[in-house]
Amino acid sequence: MKKFNGITAVCFVDSVYSMLLYLLVYGKKQFESTYFFVSEAISVEVQSKLKYKQFLSLHKMEAMPRLVRCIYRFLLYRTCYWHWPFLKTLPIYGHDHLWFSSALLHKRTMVVIEDGLGNYDEKWLIKPQLRKHKKLLQFIYGPNIVKGDYGLTDQAKEVVLTELASIPECLKSKAKIVNVQDLWKKSDAKDYITSLFGITDDDLLMLAEKKVIILTQPYNIQIGDDNLIEIYRKIIDKYNSEEVVIKTHPRDNLDYEKAFPGVKVYSKKVPAELFALLGIHFDDVYTINSTSIYSFPPQSNLHYLGVKCHPKLIELYGQDTIEGLAQN
Repeated sequence: MKKFNGITAVCFVDSVYSMLLYLLVYGKKQFESTYFFVSEAISVEVQSKLKYKQFLSLHKMEAMPRLVRCIYRFLLYRTCYWHWPFLKTLPIYGHDHLWFSSALLHKRTMVVIEDGLGNYDEKWLIKPQLRKHKKLLQFIYGPNIVKGDYGLTDQAKEVVLTELASIPECLKSKAKIVNVQDLWKKSDAKDYITSLFGITDDDLLMLAEKKVIILTQPYNIQIGDDNLIEIYRKIIDKYNSEEVVIKTHPRDNLDYEKAFPGVKVYSKKVPAELFALLGIHFDDVYTINSTSIYSFPPQSNLHYLGVKCHPKLIELYGQDTIEGLAQN
């Protein structure tokens, strides 16, 4: 089909950080000839700059009644080769844990791209293996749905990692270790990357004026809007509000401008890792447990609150294991 001419690779991705990593590792030429399957975490603005892409809405799928959702995903699995025939042959990269990954992958192999701490936490790696009714799930959603996530299964032939933490034994044999700072220094696509994510000179000037950055996460789903805002308020109250910038998570929908009218809110769906790569320095960096905090240089004071900052988060997720990780 003519509309698919020029495609050389496929990428399943729903994280701006992983999209950045894919671009840095495999280069601009491959990136521009890649067909992307994305969801809401990739902004409309970024999607508009991708030559080849398909938006598969997580929100729309989750809003469906359970039976309709099952039928929808089953049809995606059974018809994807008709819609996108290149899925049969082209190399596949990205995330194996997205709601559509198993359906589109079928029985093929792929290269998994790091997605935060999930690739380093065994409980996330093996979670799909704990599901019941495995045969039925595989029939509806695809064979990989119960084998494991984040690179665990035999369908993941390689896993691109930055060594955020100790690599699980089950991934060591297929891990490809990369250093983001080294990749950035060697990249000839720096201007392309800043343009792709919509980072302007005005953005850089504004960020350079701030001393404190808060990297938010959408934990209001678990603990409520008021409780999450109160966590961030305690941080902001320590500083002059003009010194603080709130960098929202791509899936965060809280109205921080209303909650903190005197604080600058940066809501572009941009990987926070880019700030350090672009030379932006902050005296203090705060987060609950975003791994992005470890991309900032040693000169910054890194304040990792952890899930212990709220009892409900401890109840849901258990104790943190991330503190003290090496900085990239």
